[in-house]
Amino acid sequence: MPEYILGISAYYHDSAAALLRDGELVAAAHEERFTRKKHDPSFPAKAAAYVLAEAGIGLSELDVIAFYDKPYLKFERLLETYHAFAPRGLVSFLSAMPVWIKEKLFMKKMLREELAKLGPGSPRILFPEHHLSHAASAFYPSPFDEAAILTIDGVGEWSTTAIGRGCGKDITFLRELDFPHSLGLLYSAFTYYCGFKVNSGEYKLMGLAPYGIEGSEPVARYRDKILSDLIDLRPDGSMLCNMDYFDYATGLTMCRDDKWEALFGLPRRPAESDLSQPYMDMALAIQQVTEETVLRLARTARS
Repeated sequence: MPEYILGISAYYHDSAAALLRDGELVAAAHEERFTRKKHDPSFPAKAAAYVLAEAGIGLSELDVIAFYDKPYLKFERLLETYHAFAPRGLVSFLSAMPVWIKEKLFMKKMLREELAKLGPGSPRILFPEHHLSHAASAFYPSPFDEAAILTIDGVGEWSTTAIGRGCGKDITFLRELDFPHSLGLLYSAFTYYCGFKVNSGEYKLMGLAPYGIEGSEPVARYRDKILSDLIDLRPDGSMLCNMDYFDYATGLTMCRDDKWEALFGLPRRPAESDLSQPYMDMALAIQQVTEETVLRLARTARS
C-alpha cells in the first residue's frame, strides 16, 4: 500500500495543503486560489479536498498529517519574550493571549474538527519545527542526495535563520539564529516603514529597490545607518538587531516610528500615498544589506 502524507499550513497567512505519495508530490495548492481571498489564513479546507481528490483518496487513507510548526514551542517563545521585555508589551500581551488560550494551544483539536469536515478518518498528526518544514520543502524535492541547507524567515518557534545539512532522508541543523534577531523581520520592518503591508507587501519593497539611485549619497547614508544603528552584521552572516528601534517583539507595529524618523530623517510613508525618491533609495539600501547578509550566510553554509 502506498504511504500518503498530507502537509498543512494554516492560521497565519497563505494557507496551503500538499499531498505526498511515497515521498513524491501528488498535488499542492494555496487556499486563496479557491476562496479568492488574498493571503487567506484560514484552514485550507478547499485546498486539502483538492489534493485528496487528485490522488483519488479520502482522509481515512492518509498515514500522517503534518502541520508546519510546533504551537507549544511558539507559545513558549511568546511568554519568554513578553517576560524579557516587561513591562513593555502589555497591550500586545493582552491582545495575543486570549487567542492562544482559547484556540492555538489546542491546535490538534482544531485541526481534528476541521479535518472531520473532509470525511471519516483520524490520521496521526505531527508537528515538525518550522524551519525543518522549510528545509524539507526544498531538500526533499531536490535532485540532490546531499546538500548544505540555509533557511531564512521572519521567525518560526524560536529560530529565524538556520544552517544545516541534508543527507539522504536526514536533515540536521548545525547553527541557528534565534528571535528577536531576524533578517526577515528587519526586511518586514522596512516594508512597514515604506508604507506597505507586512506579510504581503515585501515583494513591493523588493520591486521598489531598482528605482533607488545606485551609488548615490542617500542610498549610502541609509545603508550605513542600517549597519551602524539598526543591526550588528557579523562576517558569518549572523546579526543582532538593536531592539531599541523595533517594536515587533512585544508591540503592535514593526518599528518605533519616532526613532526611525530621527535616524533616517524621513517619516514613515502613509499607505497608498505617492512614492517619492527617498523611499526608493531606502528600499535599495535595505535590499543591498539583505543581499549582502544572505551571501555571507550562504558562504558560511557552504563552508
